Amino acid sequence: MKLNRLLLAAVAVLALGGAAFAVTPSTVLDQSPAPVPSSTQVIDNSEMLTQSVAVTGGTLYITTLYQGRANGGMGQPVSTSETFVPTSQGGLARNLKLTDAKSDLGVPMTAAAGTPAGTVGVSRTAGTSLVLVGEATSASAKTDKALWELNVADSYVTGQAIPVVVNANYTGTGTVTAATTTLTLAAYTEVNGVETAIAGITAAQQFTGTATNYTFTIPGAAGLVAGQRIAIEVVMLVTTSAGAATGQINAVSAAM
Repeated sequence: MKLNRLLLAAVAVLALGGAAFAVTPSTVLDQSPAPVPSSTQVIDNSEMLTQSVAVTGGTLYITTLYQGRANGGMGQPVSTSETFVPTSQGGLARNLKLTDAKSDLGVPMTAAAGTPAGTVGVSRTAGTSLVLVGEATSASAKTDKALWELNVADSYVTGQAIPVVVNANYTGTGTVTAATTTLTLAAYTEVNGVETAIAGITAAQQFTGTATNYTFTIPGAAGLVAGQRIAIEVVMLVTTSAGAATGQINAVSAAM
């Protein structure tokens, strides 16, 4: 099971009894003696300890085997394993890098929204903000897209739904038409050059001028498997009846 390095480091501290964790693990199994070989062949005080910690998206289980010691007491740990079990709403949240977004054509975006046509632009002010921005309306509608290609995580359990969270809002003083100011999520499988749309994703959602998280769900019925290559695309539509407004995407994450 591959987890990110930060999580593995935290697991190592927990497994060795470190106090660096701000949470108290729950003991699931504490077997002693356990069939753990040691240099002295003493197993009567050996131990197999399994503990669990609730983390974002599921539960992390850590099993550690300890050798026995001839003079009693617990010996050195000889093996540690970790298993992540996601909840029904996906697993660990993985942030998609805004600067990795591509146009609908799959080519790089630029700082200018609408280049290529219908593509968000990246807007960064050092030390202040980093967002993806759409084209400004002018008593009109503008649709801009951002595409990410990624692999389904190794921790993914087949059949689980994958929540994708998009944080977005619009700016500007134009008169916004709420019903047609929306976010839509599309997802596709990518197999040997063949792209296929995934059906059953949450429908378009209206968004506002306040930065808010909007959750879309890729259904478990899509039949995805760990390691599979997919593409996720956010479609942002902003409509004004008068004046200008600009949509922006602040963050995107997928839990799997």
